[in-house]
Amino acid sequence: MLTGANPAELARTHLAGAVLREQGFTVTIEEARLGQIWQRLWAGKADASVTVWLPDASAPFVERFFDRLDDLGPKGTALAEESEIWPVNDKPHTVVRRSLEQESPEALAILRSLHWQPQDVTHIINSWQQSQNWTLAAESWLAEQAPSESVKP
Repeated sequence: MLTGANPAELARTHLAGAVLREQGFTVTIEEARLGQIWQRLWAGKADASVTVWLPDASAPFVERFFDRLDDLGPKGTALAEESEIWPVNDKPHTVVRRSLEQESPEALAILRSLHWQPQDVTHIINSWQQSQNWTLAAESWLAEQAPSESVKP
């Protein structure tokens, strides 16, 4: 998975990674700038990103790279901190390489069903500030959730 570098993007990405790991998938997370995220997904060098800002921030990349990618839509709302960074109408979307559907329909189903609230992301960021470990912060948050309250699926 590819992620941007701001804390909310890292929290969302590590949360998605924790959910995938919980279901038995091997997950590698790498930081990349927005243009690099689009290029690496398009080239098949990464499977997904939950931090692709659409529609305005990614406008230069959509026409060039979208023929091999699928937009699974926004999975929650952006934190106030992020609203200052990205265009006002943008939201972080989950974008995957189109071939993921054939190669790993289970992983795609998980990514498609993920949703989080701003307080989930804030909690993970706060946990990271104590542990300095994004994976641990996301996995701890996930473990604390009752099954019915957990990030979906």
